[in-house]
Amino acid sequence: MPINKNPDRSTGFLLRDNSRLIKTAFNERVSGLTQAQWGALAHLSRYEGLNQVRLADRLEVQPITVARLIDKLVSLGLVERRPDPRDRRAQQLFLTARAQPLIDQMWQVADEILDDAYAGFTDDERTLFIDMLVRMRNNLSSLSQNGLREKKIVPTMRRAG
Repeated sequence: MPINKNPDRSTGFLLRDNSRLIKTAFNERVSGLTQAQWGALAHLSRYEGLNQVRLADRLEVQPITVARLIDKLVSLGLVERRPDPRDRRAQQLFLTARAQPLIDQMWQVADEILDDAYAGFTDDERTLFIDMLVRMRNNLSSLSQNGLREKKIVPTMRRAG
């Protein structure tokens, strides 16, 4: 299949642009927390009991960044740290009861934005699109677990002149 160099038709550019536009729409409809704080709450709502290192992996940031982020969420009364029963050096992260209304609001806003994004799609098209994205994610996840099959591109530097 030929490589499409037009960003308006490029899968990578389209996925990135749609992700950016969804984040922008979300930020316009909610306030009070940063994008990173909302992201941490979203992950903890699905994977309560994560430790900070695992949360950092999911958020694709450094553990020290998550430590400061969680410190803030703890000070707001939205997250609590509990000792990990399997590792006395680690702490697990849990949402507090105070976080639940925010989580509910967050998912409601996200659903509204996606409903807007899917305007004009039939239910079957929406389901098929999601199924295709899941398959793509699985393919890409498999690639990263098995290592890239192709040689990496390393640019060579040439001196001008």
